[in-house]
Amino acid sequence: MFVLAGQAILSDGSSVAAGSGTLAPADALEPGASLLVPVWIRGDRVGAHALSLIVGASTTQPASALASKAGSKLRSRRFDIDLVVTPSLRVNAFVRPSLRDPHERIVGVEVENVQTDLDVRLVQTTFTSGYFELVPLSAVCDPADGGAAREVNVGPRQTVNLMYRARPHRAAAVDPVRAEPELFTVGALQQYIFSKDKPTALPEPIRLVYSSTVLGERGIDCVHSPLQGYISRAQAHRRRNMLRSAYPLLPEKLQPVLFPLYETFGIDFVLFWSENGGRRTGHHSITGIDLGVPHDYIVEALNPPRTGVARTWLKDTLQEREALIQSIASRAAAARRSERPLDVVIKLAGVGRQGTAGSDGMTAADVDVTVYNHSWRHGYDVALQLVSPSEIERLAAAGVKLEHPGPRSAWSWVGTTKHSLSVPPLGSVSVRAQVACSASGIIDVALWELSATAVDPQLALDTPAAHAADGQHWSTSRECRLRPLHPSFINVAAE
Repeated sequence: MFVLAGQAILSDGSSVAAGSGTLAPADALEPGASLLVPVWIRGDRVGAHALSLIVGASTTQPASALASKAGSKLRSRRFDIDLVVTPSLRVNAFVRPSLRDPHERIVGVEVENVQTDLDVRLVQTTFTSGYFELVPLSAVCDPADGGAAREVNVGPRQTVNLMYRARPHRAAAVDPVRAEPELFTVGALQQYIFSKDKPTALPEPIRLVYSSTVLGERGIDCVHSPLQGYISRAQAHRRRNMLRSAYPLLPEKLQPVLFPLYETFGIDFVLFWSENGGRRTGHHSITGIDLGVPHDYIVEALNPPRTGVARTWLKDTLQEREALIQSIASRAAAARRSERPLDVVIKLAGVGRQGTAGSDGMTAADVDVTVYNHSWRHGYDVALQLVSPSEIERLAAAGVKLEHPGPRSAWSWVGTTKHSLSVPPLGSVSVRAQVACSASGIIDVALWELSATAVDPQLALDTPAAHAADGQHWSTSRECRLRPLHPSFINVAAE
């Protein structure tokens, strides 16, 4: 994909901006005058390329004054250009969980200068999302200067990491998350699968949040400039390829009415840079950064709506709909295996010396066990069981396999170990528990099992299977069972 832009210089010294590959001067080019168009070409693929440029013009005189044919009013000429695109920067993004808040993410951007003689200065970073705003961390901002953005230079063959904290923007943190693009997708897919009429309505544009960090002397407008169109086209190209791979038999003309261009929880990234002491500038982009928000909503399309269910399918769309159902069912099954809609975090209740020595020589400490729900669509009824190391063998016989490297008698849970909780979408619920240790010190208390059932009153889960288009894939399975993936260390110190 190549993007052309530039500025036209007329012979009288005036200039006309050019963008999106087109040039539209305000006045006609007089006889004997010249027009100079410096064209900036950006290629996203390294290597040799052959480009063809076509220059077209129309005369201001009537066609009859030049020739009898009406088509002679238009003139065009083709030019072939051979060019070589060399790499400047290599940019990658990575996502890490946040210890501060499991609903947040840490987003890192690795910038590598692959040039051998080019010193690069980063000018601005811009993130686009429908839900998250990104706040720069110490790698980008200078804490000694009140959090102001610091200048970032990348020398030849050097690499820097830019770190950001992705958190819900202010409106999303206060109001319930509606996720309009995802809800539109569910409704459109239900109409396509179960109704005899194909969907035709286009989705409403999503309200995007732009998080820009200016690292240079002045900022760059990404909202009202031609760059906004470039960002949208890059997102459309990625989205089209992803949908073509996920749903190969779905007609491409139906993609815009089934899947919006932007998803609520995705992130796009643009990096602007310039050459130190030179005139060369450029930008790199990454579209569709996945922050790991569960995509558990897509399976809802396999449940028929309460009204408008067609009893029969038209033969010309039977194969398309069956292929779509198979794709959704397989992707939903893969998502259930890979995504964790719930997480459990265990921390000491308070700060400081938490242990209390008992008469039996055990040191007890209070801890807060918090269950976080990462799903925006479903609430969950949760059954949480806290497991002591001495119970691992007994549970293994019942099919519950938990691993714990320490001794079995080092510590145990005290008091109530089974809790029934209800966690709202994108919410959290905490319970107070107590752990007793044979000796003070740092211990790993990540021993628990969690069984959860999704709850959503808007789902038509009681719809008879006979109303479904395909009873084999029509699913009401909303259950999941989770166990620890990472250790949870606490420091118990006896008083």
